[in-house]
Amino acid sequence: MHKTVCQRLVPGLARGTAPLTLLVAPAGYGKTTLLTRAADVFPGKVLHWRPCRDTLGVPSLLASLGRQLELSDPVSVESVLLAVERRADPVLLLVDGVHHVHGSPAEALLEELAVLAPRNLRLILAGRRMPALNLTRLELADTAVLRARELRLPEGEIASVFPDAPELTRELAELTRGWPGLLRLSRPAVLAGRDPLESAALRTYLDREVLEALPPRLVRLMERGPDDPGSHDGTDAPELAEEYGLETDVPLLRAHLARHCARPARHTGTPHPPGAQTSASLFLRCFQRYEATLAGRPLDWSRTRPRVRALARLLSVHAGRPIHREELMAALWPESPAHTAGRGLQVAVSALRTVLEPGTGRGRAQVLVRSGEAYMLVLDPGGSCDVQAFEAAAGEGLRAAARGEADRAAGALGRALRLYTGELLPEDGPAEWVVPIRERYRNQAVRAAHALAEVELGRNRAAAAVAAAAHALSVDPFQDAVWRLLIAAHRQAGDPVAARHAERRHAQMLDTLGVV
Repeated sequence: MHKTVCQRLVPGLARGTAPLTLLVAPAGYGKTTLLTRAADVFPGKVLHWRPCRDTLGVPSLLASLGRQLELSDPVSVESVLLAVERRADPVLLLVDGVHHVHGSPAEALLEELAVLAPRNLRLILAGRRMPALNLTRLELADTAVLRARELRLPEGEIASVFPDAPELTRELAELTRGWPGLLRLSRPAVLAGRDPLESAALRTYLDREVLEALPPRLVRLMERGPDDPGSHDGTDAPELAEEYGLETDVPLLRAHLARHCARPARHTGTPHPPGAQTSASLFLRCFQRYEATLAGRPLDWSRTRPRVRALARLLSVHAGRPIHREELMAALWPESPAHTAGRGLQVAVSALRTVLEPGTGRGRAQVLVRSGEAYMLVLDPGGSCDVQAFEAAAGEGLRAAARGEADRAAGALGRALRLYTGELLPEDGPAEWVVPIRERYRNQAVRAAHALAEVELGRNRAAAAVAAAAHALSVDPFQDAVWRLLIAAHRQAGDPVAARHAERRHAQMLDTLGVV
């Protein structure tokens, strides 16, 4: 990121008054650089947390904060907040890559820190997706959100970045819309008078760093364009793009997507061309029990080994998203040496392809594809996965609730709860790889039900609020705020007997936890 952008944004980040600031944009917008520069000039204590594959959970977050604040174990939210409050100087918590914990208990803990923050604590969360936080809460009403349009380089700043080619400033600005990462990668080709997309580095960057981080549905909507007759659901594209901080009118990105559509549908991991109909539509169910239907037929797992079935379920949860082979090996062969796990994965992938696409020759797979060092189950436009649908509905509902759009929120949150029919992949029991994912969706379901109860209570639909709160408590009975909401809903419904019964059950729950 060029110093002009930093000069424009860093002072507000370092010395702002909002307790919470969100930086939401795709790769290449300088989010990490901004956090680093803000930390350099912040006049107080700076705390850092960067979630990655091995440090995604609440214990990792609390342990990191505890080390930086020099707290003794056990570290809790309360001890962190108390340590911050006792400091005489301001404290800034920077989280880079917050999209890695989207919808997880760690994200909920960050929201709790922001809500309960003492006056001297501020948080800046940066990532490629809008966190699923309830920004309607009074404590978060002043949250500042910076997306791509605030982080990009305007034409005047582009001219100062590339003073050697002022005549190309306008062309670069139009091609990239000021996207810093694309500016850097496309500049050599533009200066030489060539098509920037001839650069393998630029194409790889767009594929791996930008498109792979987006939900396949958004990529398909962007490929079709708003005027395509197949984009009957294209009205959702702006909202979905907003969630990922993306500007969809970047000509260079549009041109790259158009070339994707023009390529034959091979095992590249990219969606099929719009309007293409395949007989291999895949339908996946992962909540309550695992089911997979391909081309209208339920898949027969009777002759497959347990690890092949586990591989199918793991890829199904992430359908439409590439999973690196090392992650698959660590999940399914956790105790095996790397070479043994690698051979096991090759055998399992081959066996799974036999189930999914019997008779398909090497390199011609359309359903289980390889992209670099990753594998992915492809969902064509006719297929679906309940996990993806649940995530989309819950995200839409929480965003609508945050904007005060009660009708839209109720509809989307209700859809999400109908999709969450039970715990994720019960067939896998307490397998280490599935437990954190299962917990993430369980928490997301509770948050969706809680938000729906609040929405329904707010529009005087007490019976619906009771049902939503009861749903949340059926998933997790240890939610104090939901119990209080349930009691209020019963009272609003004019049912004092049910309210007293809920109060007794709430008291029993608190007694179980040892809360006076």
